[in-house]
Amino acid sequence: MNDNQVQYLRWRYAGVSAAVLIVITVVYLYFCWGTQMTILLVRHADRDGSADALSDAGTARALELAHVLEKSGISAIYTSEANRTQQTAAATAALLGITPVVVPAADVSGLVSAIRSNHAGQTVLVVGHSNTVPQIIEEFGGPAVIIGENEFDNLYVLTLCCRRWQRVRLTNLQYGAASP
Repeated sequence: MNDNQVQYLRWRYAGVSAAVLIVITVVYLYFCWGTQMTILLVRHADRDGSADALSDAGTARALELAHVLEKSGISAIYTSEANRTQQTAAATAALLGITPVVVPAADVSGLVSAIRSNHAGQTVLVVGHSNTVPQIIEEFGGPAVIIGENEFDNLYVLTLCCRRWQRVRLTNLQYGAASP
């Protein structure tokens, strides 16, 4: 081989190596630096006995939730058809100028599908029930959660990377007065 052929092979090898490196980088960035979605989940605030309405303590908790979430960047709010979930979300919705979307409590899959489809890269508030909030977390791929009958102060922050093979992280915070 003469010097020109060796030089040509070196340049060709360098070009192929650069192309492979670029492809690997693009694939890595696509899968590992994807858009993040944040879902904030709460059970409805304290209810008035067995009525489908908030107690005075629940109304105060709903106002505290609005204060806590005021600067969270929420772009959508979802509630169930129950008055107590809508009342819990009302102060936050009014503060942020968002009209809540009502989804039947029994349609957890539909709710999760709607959030995945319509809110990539956004922060969403979901106000549910002691049985539906854990179902929603699990449907998104999060860990099992149990909410006690008298627990109203949990604020779950579910963070999903939309491209990191659906990587999920759950943080459990509390707001308002401690639940009895």
